[in-house]
Formats: sequence, structure tokens, C-alpha cells
Amino acid sequence: MTIKPAIIIKSISKTYKLYHSRYDIVKEFVHPFGRKYNKKFEALNNVSFDVEKGEVIGIIGQNGSGKSTLLKILASVVSPSSGEFICNGRVTALLELGGGFNMELTGIENIYYLGAIQGISKKEMKNKIQQILEFADIGEYAYQPVNTYSSGMYVRLAFSMAINIDPDILITDEALSVGDIRFQQKCYRKIREFKDAGKTILLCTHSLAAIKDFCTRAVWLHEGEIKAQGDPYFVTESYNTFMLSQNSKATKINSNEKSEEINSQLNYPIEFPELIWQDLNCCESYGVGNADIQYAALAERNTLKHISEFKGGEQLRLFLKININDKIDKVGIKLTLNGSFGGSVLKINSLQYSQKLNFQTDIPQIVVIDFDFPNLGNGRYTFSFGVISIEKMVEQHLHWVHDGLIIEVNNPNILFKTGAQIVIKDALFNILD
Repeated sequence: MTIKPAIIIKSISKTYKLYHSRYDIVKEFVHPFGRKYNKKFEALNNVSFDVEKGEVIGIIGQNGSGKSTLLKILASVVSPSSGEFICNGRVTALLELGGGFNMELTGIENIYYLGAIQGISKKEMKNKIQQILEFADIGEYAYQPVNTYSSGMYVRLAFSMAINIDPDILITDEALSVGDIRFQQKCYRKIREFKDAGKTILLCTHSLAAIKDFCTRAVWLHEGEIKAQGDPYFVTESYNTFMLSQNSKATKINSNEKSEEINSQLNYPIEFPELIWQDLNCCESYGVGNADIQYAALAERNTLKHISEFKGGEQLRLFLKININDKIDKVGIKLTLNGSFGGSVLKINSLQYSQKLNFQTDIPQIVVIDFDFPNLGNGRYTFSFGVISIEKMVEQHLHWVHDGLIIEVNNPNILFKTGAQIVIKDALFNILD
């Protein structure tokens, strides 16, 4: 007897109509000559692959690559424009915060409500409700309307229900990025139990470490098409290399002309012709104002040559081109190195080192930060940095830039393939008699 795949995806495409405004929809509807006021966007284009029972598939790709659209189609939330899919077994999906909840109902009422939508009888759900509530651990809030919940409570209840109704196929889309770390770890332990029990899982995440750790296969979507699929390590490394190259293409301004232009703007006596200056306008940022970090560059301290790939222990010099608009007391620079899950591996704060920086106002200046790079496990990391001030013992971010520089740790030494972030180079093992 042939075992059917858990999911069969055949030539799925999804096209959206994009309008500049809601009025264009009306104009298109009533136009006597059928004039079109929309432009087509292909979120998915002829995507096909099978998922065998017991597989754990990791879906990766840039924002807008079609990951969420694909999972919504498989969860029957969105219909494909063409193509078809077959899911053999009960499917439960955790796609977005509060998705499917009736905001006016209590947590317990929503459990019955969502169970009914998935074809689960009230009697069957009643037998599972205690297990769901114990896993969610939201206490008396289970009896309160969902519109009073925090984002963490949404995730707790939604994931607990999705995981405890014993689905054959679990689909989750970045939902575990919300919530406290202990609950995230609890969820990952449960997903491991699902994996060990032979359940089928589709996991969409930006965490390449999670893809390598959990998944039996990875699928890389790019601009609505499958760019690569197969071994999770191979696919994530290919994706990582692509993202690093894209980062360089999008922000590479390392020509001598650009370097000279920045130096002339600064009226700085030292030239840095081999730096790659990262334009930070493309990065997510926030702040209360009065400061603007415009460019960043990273170099080896002794040679002042650009560096983006590390083996551990390098002596670094980080350059930040900053403009301060107003005279502010107690201004400092803060730097964080972020790991695969977004947590900070290290933080450097000039105010904690009691190093006063005397900025001039309305004049672009370069801040230089010297530090030694730690021994970290292989993988991709990012640097975030900001201009901060202390007011009434409270730290304020005048301008903070998320993930301004992307780097790669790639050491062939097996110690750096630890799967963890910190590498201990010298450890002594022994057996006591």
C-alpha cells in the first residue's frame, strides 16, 4: 500500500490586485470601458513540491517572497489564483497574532469557537480544554474577553490550542517570535515532541538556526518562486550567502570616490579608502530626534581594511558617521551584537566606560569604537547601534539603528560548529579515578 504524502502542492500561483486607493477600486468597477486601475502582483508563481508524512519543512526567504501567502493557502485561509493542493490529515495553523479569534468572546469561548471551525465537536473539545489551558498558563484571563489580552497571551492561547488538538499537520508562521523566552522554549520542546511523534510540520521563520535545528528539509522562496530546496544546512547557507551579497550590492559604496566624498564632508585628516560605508537609510530605526547616524563601516583595526567575515578574536574598529543637531549633555554611543534569534550577544556603552564624547552640533563627525571580536559559533550576526543620552537616570535613544551591519562568522574549526553562540576554545575533560 502506497503512503500518500501529507501535502501535495501542484503549480500554485497567487496574484493580487494592487490599488493606489480605495477610490480606484470603485472607478475600476464603474468605468464604462473597463479601464483597469490596478497593477498585478504575483505573490506566488507556479510553486510545486510534496511534503511527506513526518517531514519538518522550514520555509525561508526575504519579506515579500511569498512565504506567508503559501502557508495561508495551505491553511485554507486564502485561495490560490491557480493550481491546487491536497492536505491529507487534520491541519491546524498558527499564522498571525490573534488570527481567527472572536475578540468579544472569552478565551474559553474562543477555544470552542475555533474548534467548531475546524470540525471538532464540543464534546471532543471539552476533553481537551484543561490540557489547553494548562499549557497556555494564562490563569483567570481564560475567562476574560480576548480583546483584553496582551500579545503574549494571544500567542500562548493560540499555540496551546493549535498544538493540543492533535493535528496531523501543524503550520506556524513566525508566531513564536512573540512572547517571553520561557514560553518560546516550551513551545519548541512541544514541537520537538511533534517531530519525534512523526507529525508533519511546516515552519516559517527568519531564524536560520531554528531551520537547521528542527527541520528535515528547507524550502527557499524568492520573489514567489522556489529558488532552492533540500538539506536545511545547505539551503540556509546558500540563502545566507545570497543575503550577504544582496546587502553588499544594496549598500556597497566602497569606491574611492565615495570614500573621498565622505572624508571631504567630514573635513577629516585621515582617509579610509578601503572602507565599505554602509548607508543606514535602508535600515529600520527610531529615536526621539536630535541625532542622525548616517553611515557605518567596519574594519580591522591595524590595517583599516573592510571586514565582514570573521573567525573570532579579530581586533576591530567600527566607524559611525553621526550628526548631532542640538547641544545635549551626557551623550553616548551604544553598540549591540545580535545573534540568530535577535538576542544581544554583547553590548558596549560609552557611558558605562565613563568615556565622554564631545560632539559639535550640526557638523558631521566620525565616532570610532575599538574592541575585540569574541569567539562565537558559526552563523550570521548583526550590529545595531545608536546615539543615547541619560536624562533623569533614564536612557533615551536619540537615534537607534537596527541591524545596520550584517556579518558572518565562518571558522572551519569544528569547535565553531557548536550550534551555540559562545565558543570555549580551551576546555579540559578528564575522568576521576
